[in-house]
Amino acid sequence: MFSLWSEAAELALLTILFFMFLFFVILRIVRHYVHFPTPSIAVPLIDNPIRRKLIQKPEQVAERMNLKSGITVVEIGPGSGTYTKAVAQCVLPGGRVFAVDIQEQVIRRLEGRVKREGLTNISPRIDNAYSLSFPDESVDRVLAIATLPEIPNPVSVLRECHRILSPGGLVCLCELIFDPDYPRRKTEKRWAEEAGFKLSSEFGGFVSYQLNFEKV
Repeated sequence: MFSLWSEAAELALLTILFFMFLFFVILRIVRHYVHFPTPSIAVPLIDNPIRRKLIQKPEQVAERMNLKSGITVVEIGPGSGTYTKAVAQCVLPGGRVFAVDIQEQVIRRLEGRVKREGLTNISPRIDNAYSLSFPDESVDRVLAIATLPEIPNPVSVLRECHRILSPGGLVCLCELIFDPDYPRRKTEKRWAEEAGFKLSSEFGGFVSYQLNFEKV
């Protein structure tokens, strides 16, 4: 009886994995031709414990950004704010994180979390990545986690990041293989070079990587 149950459970797991893989392939094909922001309803699914604890740890992402107290960070596409919170803790005292997204639902949800958890140095705001509402050279870091590739013209966004970054500032790009828009490292390196950045440091492997580019 136990053997039969084990076989049934194994078959069920394989079936689930197959359909997840099939869904991923179909979604990747669709996203290749049609770019659109990740729906706000999908944010809780993307920000899951497996990702946070095993694959793309928030504290590790923040640590790799070479953060300092008192600096200003802009995060494009903050999702549920898990990584935003980790970064915000690293820039205290005096530092601030502006979490920007084009979707009002995402920002409203993040505002609720900021209020509930008393995250006083996080400022969510609706903004357009092609034309960010920050003065020239007013920001020290820009963070984008699995966000840049879903934008139709990523080089234009990086040029806008270049505009708002102070001299020597970093744009930090993090990608995850399970993202339907997952780009290869050399693709993001090419985008960044076209926008006027040079590679400062890189971390991770094929499943999840982080690239830090310095403004030159």
